[in-house]
Amino acid sequence: MGRPPGFDKDKVIQAVERQFRRSGYTGTSVDDIAKAGGLGRGSLYAAFGDKSKLYLRTLEAYCDRNEAAWAAVLEGPDDTALERLHTYLVKSARVVHDDPDQLGCMVTGFVVEGVDHDPQASARVRQALMRIEGSLTECVQAAQRHGDLDPEADTTGISQLLMAINRGMEVLAKGGLDAVALERVADQAFEGLPLTARARSQQASRPVVSDAS
Repeated sequence: MGRPPGFDKDKVIQAVERQFRRSGYTGTSVDDIAKAGGLGRGSLYAAFGDKSKLYLRTLEAYCDRNEAAWAAVLEGPDDTALERLHTYLVKSARVVHDDPDQLGCMVTGFVVEGVDHDPQASARVRQALMRIEGSLTECVQAAQRHGDLDPEADTTGISQLLMAINRGMEVLAKGGLDAVALERVADQAFEGLPLTARARSQQASRPVVSDAS
């Protein structure tokens, strides 16, 4: 297979990214990459370099997109910060099940696989985790300023706890736990936050929405 005329590099990167997310770095061969991208091996090397370089490129693209997506969930005014933290947990519960191929996070996959083929990739993963933690910390601080979370609570500790729950729910989802069960986990995790008495009262007074159609 040669290089298709006028092929779209971004689409190739997206297709190859999903292949890496599906089978991991070590489990993905150059032939797998070529097939996913619809290119011959020669065209693949000419356009993107070797497997390691292509993995780094797909990882960087994924991290950029993932960081922006979580920032969009978590950024906003102080008065809705607590609601945004709940949204983060609910989306964390659904991230695998909402994907048609039930693929998990590429960053989590990198860490779990223990890939050590490229210091640049390792550094990009650490940067991604720090940026998402930073978005969470800012949201937690906003909820504290608004009086919804205990102002004396450890903001970094809360942020890291939420990240751990996010990653844990992904593993459970890939292990077969359904979305409904994971959403209950998300709600329990939210209830476990150091909510102020006012915030708990407001949460209790919200109308219950039935799942029945």
